[in-house]
Amino acid sequence: MPTIQTSCVLKTLSCLIISISSFAQPAPVDTSHSLPATRAAIFYQSYVGPDAAIYNGYAYQPRYQGLQGSPYFLTENLTEASLIYEGLSYIHIPLLYNQLLDEAIISNPAGELIALSGDRLQQFTYSGHTFIHLNKGTPAGYYEVLRSGYTSLLVRHKKKIVEKIEFGDLHHYIDAGEEYYLGKQTRYYPIDSENSLLNLLGDKKKELGQFLKAQNIRFKKDRETAMTEIIDYYNQLPH
Repeated sequence: MPTIQTSCVLKTLSCLIISISSFAQPAPVDTSHSLPATRAAIFYQSYVGPDAAIYNGYAYQPRYQGLQGSPYFLTENLTEASLIYEGLSYIHIPLLYNQLLDEAIISNPAGELIALSGDRLQQFTYSGHTFIHLNKGTPAGYYEVLRSGYTSLLVRHKKKIVEKIEFGDLHHYIDAGEEYYLGKQTRYYPIDSENSLLNLLGDKKKELGQFLKAQNIRFKKDRETAMTEIIDYYNQLPH
């Protein structure tokens, strides 16, 4: 029979889990993390420990010997991250993002590497970069949120293995690329040129044209910077 103390702890934990979920459920591109939600996440992780649901992925074994290049985003070292997994918030979780597999890899308290399912991991943030998982309207996978608001700007960082023959020898390289998407009214549209972006924002095309000219923005010079500046300006306009 549970003790009064145990019942109180479980009741408190239940309330905190509900609190965590309430902070986790709003728009996934909202990267704010309030103090109450952070405290709730810390309490939940401390109480549940290694039995937390987030540690239920499959064992990850990296096998990239002989490849030139890194399969990971930014770094090959585990980096502390905050995550939203099955609607619950977690913080200070060591994480790697494998772009070849498009998988988030975490370390459990025992130091074992675990790959998480994208269907359950809705969002993760580390080193100032926030990723959300999409599976409708775009190719399923993780997308970095570059801008959010009335419209959002997302980028999918992709890596693949390519083969090259040099001086008669076969070499394997990791090749990287990006795909950009505009989020508007719950839908996502691919962006492959300045014109495609401006057409998607056609209701303010005149204002955006004047802005580009006044700011001397060059899409071909640095397309990501140009797109973020265009989206920032567009989101500031009355709609």
